[in-house]
Amino acid sequence: MKCLGLRVIISCLVLGLAACTSSSGSNRLASDRPVARPIDFDQPTTPQAADKAYPPGDRTSQALQAAAVRDKRVVAAGFDESFNLSRPLFLSSDDGGGTWVRRELDQDSVDRSSTSEGVTDLAAGPAGFVAVGYGYPGTVLWHSPDGVSWRRLPENAKVFPETDSVSAITATTSGFAMIGSSSLGQGRLVYWQSADGTTWRRTDGPPIGLKPTVAGDVGATEIVAHGTTVVISGNLSTPANSKQTDRLQYWYSTNGGRSFRTAAIRGEIASDYRLYNNALAAADGKFVALVQGSGFDDSGDGSWDGVVLEGGPNGASWRVVAKPWVLGSAYEEIPGTLVKAGNDWVATAMMTSGTVDTTVAVGPTWKQFADGTDVDSQRGRGDQVVTDSVAVGNDALLVGSNNRSGSNEPAIWRYRESRVSPIALPAEASAGRASSSVNTLVRAGRELVAVGDVSGAPTGWTRSGSTWPATTLPGRKNGVTIYQRDAAATADGRVVAVGEKSLPIGRRAVVWVRAANGRWTEADSPIFGVQAKSPYGGPSAEAIAIGPSGWVVVGQRHDGDGHFDAWSAYSKDGKTWTEGVGGQVLPVGDDERTRRTRSRNLRSVGTDEAEMRTVLAVGSRFVAGGDRGDGSPAVWLSPNGSDWKTVVKLPLAKGMHSATLRSLGRIGNSLVAIGDYERKDGDAEGGWTSWTSKDGGLTWTAAPAAVPTRAFAGGLVSVPNGLIALGHTGARDDIDAAAWFSRDGRTWTAVPLPGERIKGPGRQGLSSAVPVDGKLLAVAFDVPPYGGGFYTLEIDLPK
Repeated sequence: MKCLGLRVIISCLVLGLAACTSSSGSNRLASDRPVARPIDFDQPTTPQAADKAYPPGDRTSQALQAAAVRDKRVVAAGFDESFNLSRPLFLSSDDGGGTWVRRELDQDSVDRSSTSEGVTDLAAGPAGFVAVGYGYPGTVLWHSPDGVSWRRLPENAKVFPETDSVSAITATTSGFAMIGSSSLGQGRLVYWQSADGTTWRRTDGPPIGLKPTVAGDVGATEIVAHGTTVVISGNLSTPANSKQTDRLQYWYSTNGGRSFRTAAIRGEIASDYRLYNNALAAADGKFVALVQGSGFDDSGDGSWDGVVLEGGPNGASWRVVAKPWVLGSAYEEIPGTLVKAGNDWVATAMMTSGTVDTTVAVGPTWKQFADGTDVDSQRGRGDQVVTDSVAVGNDALLVGSNNRSGSNEPAIWRYRESRVSPIALPAEASAGRASSSVNTLVRAGRELVAVGDVSGAPTGWTRSGSTWPATTLPGRKNGVTIYQRDAAATADGRVVAVGEKSLPIGRRAVVWVRAANGRWTEADSPIFGVQAKSPYGGPSAEAIAIGPSGWVVVGQRHDGDGHFDAWSAYSKDGKTWTEGVGGQVLPVGDDERTRRTRSRNLRSVGTDEAEMRTVLAVGSRFVAGGDRGDGSPAVWLSPNGSDWKTVVKLPLAKGMHSATLRSLGRIGNSLVAIGDYERKDGDAEGGWTSWTSKDGGLTWTAAPAAVPTRAFAGGLVSVPNGLIALGHTGARDDIDAAAWFSRDGRTWTAVPLPGERIKGPGRQGLSSAVPVDGKLLAVAFDVPPYGGGFYTLEIDLPK
């Protein structure tokens, strides 16, 4: 069995201001698909210098996340990203995993699918196969009686409310069971049961014994059944307990899941070490867990390592039984899967160094564990990830992905007769069309430049007549995922773009500069690096502003130990950079391994994360907006771009529980901020609102909600006599493009939008815009259920 996603991160496309994850093809046959509408922003059509260092592959993303077997049929499932859609990916095999065939949803299921769906777990029982995953409005289930024909189950908001999420599924003696959690309350688990895999019953966890041992944030990771015994694993976060901030939790039931008891955890792991559950299995008359622990190897470096625990025949009492050397090097080993195949246990882990590689440990006992890794296919170029495993007779099948080609591809390996080898998959398992996303449109001198990404590769487009030729930005390489976030133009015609580099361990801010001749280069500064003793930390850039006094990049920094604080960097000319400060300088922390900012004004003040999300140049001053982790929007003020001397908490209008500040603008001498809000915890249908300041940001007035429900505005554009807010209206997966105009920042009226593409099935919206020749030239997105992308839209300016 597996543990999905504790620290296994599979890239998904983020589509514009809709904040929607997108991907894959619709699973329709090509002849059945409607003709795609034109898109202006597509992949490069000429060879790119940046692609020589790291080829882009086919610019689509697929991955397998789960596997299950019934009789002689094996099914592997995951997601397929293509043309700004995500769809479930199903493969089946009838020869023990030697050959595979792609399986499709029926047409009715395709028509009912949202634009962002994928499988995260899978189980097989007498009633067939059941897959669970993400989508709209929340949890999505698929069922197949035979693993070949698949249908999407209808939504049931009472059984699967939008505030619930499912972590794992298993087959039981009475059908199927799932475990997950609710966002309506810290540490609230949820349990589901079904006899046939199609009709489900929901039960709150606490009344049946599923609750944490002490107060904290608890989450379930896996569920396994053996006979009438059901065991659930989870993780409990208790940040206030400095001795053990992260600990293990287990619950067991001996009556088929009607009620649960909390299992005992024996030994020093009950009160020492930081630990996370990753995989759970049952074999040889006992339950076994593979967990991730800090500093269990003998190297003394405190790296993460795999540790084996046994819970006995009913999962009631757990203790450490092995610390396998194969899973305990000086590198970071993050356990992933565990299964018993024939006489051998087969365990996998992600080994993180410069890239993410897979380690396979095999043996009949923990002491006999040996390295079974296939070096040729599970190490080396790119990332190789195993997310699930299943026993098929005496063999074990390992499913996951690799990105050696430059794009994420599905991958399957088979362990047979003491040897791991890769399995060839059919071409249709990874075919698709590139997905493009545009974040920002800027005017640089006489040129119009858009910046975003093509299937994860940061990309710039420059208008040439009626077309937008693409250029891949530099910086991609093995083990590095890049997210482009914002851009701004300088007075001399350059363009500066910012974003984040996600490394196998930690992250970095990234800054690119486009010269007036159109050539993109990556800026270099130690300020963009980790600047911390912990490799897990690092900054991430969210926005940039350029004014007469210099360049300011804002975002967030992780200290490597669970603290996320606001972060900024300043440069007079884009050549040398200094890190931003603000307020009282705090003493150095007790933990020398981490480097949390010492500036009080930048630190999180709540239980959530602090972050600067937007920044605005106001003459020689700068104003940044975001939040400090307490649910209220905040604004930081700096006289010079490097010292944030003042931080101001914005008020919430009546009826607003919390808000997120998205963008800043100016109307005359007044500052304007906009953001979306929640009316209560878990509110998925809130609207957006605005605030104004007439004294340079020192005090703010909250305006009534601009659009009370089902609306989002993420960007502001200065136009004659006011501001235009860009966004969309509607439910999350059925949204229409929208824009609003204001002369004072408090009252907003809808702006008429031209054309037929601004509304319809799927996702439509506006992401960025600039005034051009008396019009507003906007970048819009149009992603109907069969796929789409971004295009330009001319809008009449308000009179």
